[in-house]
Formats: sequence, C-alpha cells, structure tokens
Amino acid sequence: MGWKTIKIDAADRAFSEFVRRRDKMCRRCFSYGYGPKGITGLQASHYWSRRHENTRFDPENVDALCAACHFIWGGDRREDYTAFKKAQLGEKGLKLLMVRCNQYCKKDRKLALMQAKLLLKTLD
Repeated sequence: MGWKTIKIDAADRAFSEFVRRRDKMCRRCFSYGYGPKGITGLQASHYWSRRHENTRFDPENVDALCAACHFIWGGDRREDYTAFKKAQLGEKGLKLLMVRCNQYCKKDRKLALMQAKLLLKTLD
C-alpha cells in the first residue's frame, strides 16, 4: 500500500493560517513562529489526519506545532499527542471528535474556504 499525497488547496491554506494565528506558538514546546504574522515557523497539525474530511477543518482537531514537534507527535510519540488532546478536550470531547472524524462528510472546498476566512476574521 503506497503513501497518498493529499492535495493542499486554498481552504487548507486559510485554515492552517487560522490555526497558527490562533495558537501563536507550538502547543508542545511553546516555541514561537517567526515572520510577519509570527506564524511562519509553525505548522497545522491534525490529530485525525486530513484524509478525514469531516474533521479536516475542525478547530478542535488541529493544533499549531513547530516542525520538530509535529514530527514527534505524528510519529513514535503519538500517545503523547493523545494525552494532550484528552487534557485539552476532556475524555468526552476527544470521543466526540473521534465520532465526528468517522462520520461521512461530502467534500465542499468552497464552503470550507468561506468558513476558514470567517474563522480568520474572528482573530482580527
């Protein structure tokens, strides 16, 4: 089974900017991003991967992480990310996120982009 490349579009870019601006720093090591918006060194880390359309743009599913921490929590230390999400959302919140993750959601990138832009406006 080969690794599939997941396409990044305008909705993904806008939502990623929202997450990085919302969190302002790595949620694991608390380092700051650098750049004009202070987010250049951060990445949007999806707890449930982007292939799950229903939680791809869910703010509770995504945290800003530096590249090193994203690699760590996305790899061998996945259980640490789970512990973080349980502390962040509570046991019930994490279970509800899992339910949302496993529900069918039709891909609608125009709607996702509009929602991401609205989320960005809440930060201004």
